[in-house]
Amino acid sequence: MRSNPVKPIRRRNAAMPALAGAVVASAYLAAAMAFSIASAAPATPDRSIRFAISDVPAAMADAQPDASSAPVTASAGSATPMAADLPAATSIDTAQVALPIPVSATLAPMAARPRLALIIDDVGLDTAAAARVLALDIPLTIAILPYADAAAATARTAEADGRDVLVHVPMEPLGLDDPGPNALLVDLSDTDLRARIRWAMARVPGAIGLNNHMGSRFTRDPRAMRVALGAIAGQGPLFIDSMTTPDSRGSAVAEGLGLAALQRDIFLDHVIEADAIQAQLAAAESLARSQGYAVLIGHPHGLTLDALEGWIGEAREAGFEFVTVTTLSAQLAREPAPRISASIAH
Repeated sequence: MRSNPVKPIRRRNAAMPALAGAVVASAYLAAAMAFSIASAAPATPDRSIRFAISDVPAAMADAQPDASSAPVTASAGSATPMAADLPAATSIDTAQVALPIPVSATLAPMAARPRLALIIDDVGLDTAAAARVLALDIPLTIAILPYADAAAATARTAEADGRDVLVHVPMEPLGLDDPGPNALLVDLSDTDLRARIRWAMARVPGAIGLNNHMGSRFTRDPRAMRVALGAIAGQGPLFIDSMTTPDSRGSAVAEGLGLAALQRDIFLDHVIEADAIQAQLAAAESLARSQGYAVLIGHPHGLTLDALEGWIGEAREAGFEFVTVTTLSAQLAREPAPRISASIAH
């Protein structure tokens, strides 16, 4: 199905009158002074990266599925409309992003059993589905779409419940699918790419990092990925490459910028059928047994949640350990995958 293309944010007119230019310059000078003062203050350790944005309205539009992801439909009775207007370019460009708070992941003791890091993508559009996701009784990571009206509320609930929160950043796919408003597009200017990713991060409070929504075209473009991730690299986010294309350069670029990065191993519901999902769960178990861990991505579809609710207890009884992406990333940093795999085999 052909979808309406996302309109890029217009760049500011460089021929600004002298008086307006002076006002803008003064505003930037004040912001720079505030940044310097705040930088001198000691940071309070916290597990979350917190982004704040002022006076930026939320985005609108209905996201269309990528080739790797089916749409999430709001259930009857769940009020989750998206807001009415795209943010103005000037509002995004001058938005104040909060100073970073260092990420501190507690290193859990290494266990001689395979680990499963489950991520649920596309959260935020359907509040009933989000509640069902958060009811899963495991260490869990949820990836929230920044343009959903319920994005901030869902993120706060998940963070308060001890879950890892990611920003599910819309990125340009191959083909005609619409990734949603304010998506990162390869043809955007550096200025617009930086503005859009900062806007997305600011929409999901308490996020510890991000992964890509669609993005089979964007993630294979090193220049575009470098500009986008470079705009937020100072906050030290964890980047999870959803691997919607085998040609993705996302993890390589993230690591080149000094960021921690993980890659998706298994998509649970590329085919939304009960038998297919069960087969993917079995594949995840097999991979985790062989390499010591597996990163799984699923979506808040009814069939996916049905399968997970029945499988989680069985997986625990079979000796698997569920972990969040921050825990897995910290464990891999301390003990590389080959050693983990050897410990599991032993």
